[in-house]
Amino acid sequence: MKEMKALLLLLGLFVVAVLAFLVYDAASKNRPAEAAATPAVEEPAAAAPAPAVEEQPASEAPASAVEEPAAPAESATAAEAAEQPAAAAGDGIRGSDLLASGSEELPVVSAAAPAPGSAERLPRAYENAPPQIPHSIDGLVPITLGNNACLSCHQPGVAENVGATPMSPTHIKMDLFTKSEGKKVPVDPARYNCTQCHVPQADVQPPVANEFQPEFRDPELRNKSDLDKKWNEGTQ
Repeated sequence: MKEMKALLLLLGLFVVAVLAFLVYDAASKNRPAEAAATPAVEEPAAAAPAPAVEEQPASEAPASAVEEPAAPAESATAAEAAEQPAAAAGDGIRGSDLLASGSEELPVVSAAAPAPGSAERLPRAYENAPPQIPHSIDGLVPITLGNNACLSCHQPGVAENVGATPMSPTHIKMDLFTKSEGKKVPVDPARYNCTQCHVPQADVQPPVANEFQPEFRDPELRNKSDLDKKWNEGTQ
């Protein structure tokens, strides 16, 4: 039974192959006849040549002809453009060419401040601003967890006896960031590093003049602070 089915399948495939060959053969025979029946397309006739135009002599050129302007002197413009960056190098606040970064020398800042105890207090830059350091800090920095030389003179109870500015109560009584019980230093840890806000003065020539004029609601605030009473001013 299986052999009969296989034989019929092979016979069917043979018949399909024969029919496909006959169709292909008939189609190939009809192609030349279709090509011969296609009418030929006539090519258009060549256009008649245009009449020749007689050339006029240079002396008889029409009056309407406009003379072309002379080309600008590009060499002079290119030379000026090449000189422009060289002239601009070193201008501005930086005082050096931006394309040659690192070639300039930074100015040496000198802070000829007197020794601690012999300097006069400086007025505050604005109301309740951190006071400036009027004396030299040589040998007093860096500030570490185990050594803060600033506290030896500016801690309340000592500052009044040596004539120094005492630390503001905001540095001791107020603790906005940590719990007071866990302190390892006698002041608020957020304010223990004094030089993050208080800076000494240096002899410099600023490229841009500072025209800021502070206003003090109380003249005494030029040399003292009441920030512990006004730290939340404007928020209530």
